Amino acid sequence: MTQDSILCFINKFQEINALDWVPSVRKGPTGVGATFEYLMGKNEENFAVPDFMGIEIKTKRVTSLSYVTLFNATPDSHIIMGARRLLNLYGYPDKIIKEAKVFQNSIYGSHYTSTGFKYRFKLFVNYEKKKVYLQVYDRYFRLIEEKTYWTFEMLREKLERKLQFLAVVSAESEMRGDEEYFKYTKFHLYKLKDFNTFLKLMEFGIIRVTFKMGVFRDEKRYGNTHDRGTSFDIDFKELELLYEKII
Repeated sequence: MTQDSILCFINKFQEINALDWVPSVRKGPTGVGATFEYLMGKNEENFAVPDFMGIEIKTKRVTSLSYVTLFNATPDSHIIMGARRLLNLYGYPDKIIKEAKVFQNSIYGSHYTSTGFKYRFKLFVNYEKKKVYLQVYDRYFRLIEEKTYWTFEMLREKLERKLQFLAVVSAESEMRGDEEYFKYTKFHLYKLKDFNTFLKLMEFGIIRVTFKMGVFRDEKRYGNTHDRGTSFDIDFKELELLYEKII
């Protein structure tokens, strides 16, 4: 990222801010990001590179205190269909379709995450093997398996390729009838500290891994599994532990 790209982003944001309230281009929680991308002229997603001149953009409602997804990363362990294997072995019944399994859990390095009464999950950052393992325990905290992992190499590539520089854009929102409107009010620009900080924050439970395997409930796909990806997330309030604020 150069000084020119920063100035270009600032100028583009000021143009969008001057529009005042704009209608959402998409219904639902992702509308705030999709609308900003549309206004930036970013019509097609390219997951391989940052959103705007070396800057990755994350957009949030001003009232949101939720986690932000840094990136999605399927486990690169050798176990065939790793995420689906976890669903089959450790999934639990969907609230509506009891005969279908779901696996929707956020896993941390600092403490155990329970699934029902049977299993507990935890992340383990192994510096010797250069892998982050998903550990599975029984209800008595006895280790069952440690087969699912992400290599340091893959995580570093994901983080450094697209997230060296990050802009977090905040928007006010209001409903007008059944249509949502946004006013993009401010942004902050950040620079990534380093990969080792990322690993330490995983150990401390600041960065988590979230599995999002559920089931469709519409008539056509009723009961079929859907996988929304496996994400690495951080709380917006903790972002400056991973990044240095530039603006």
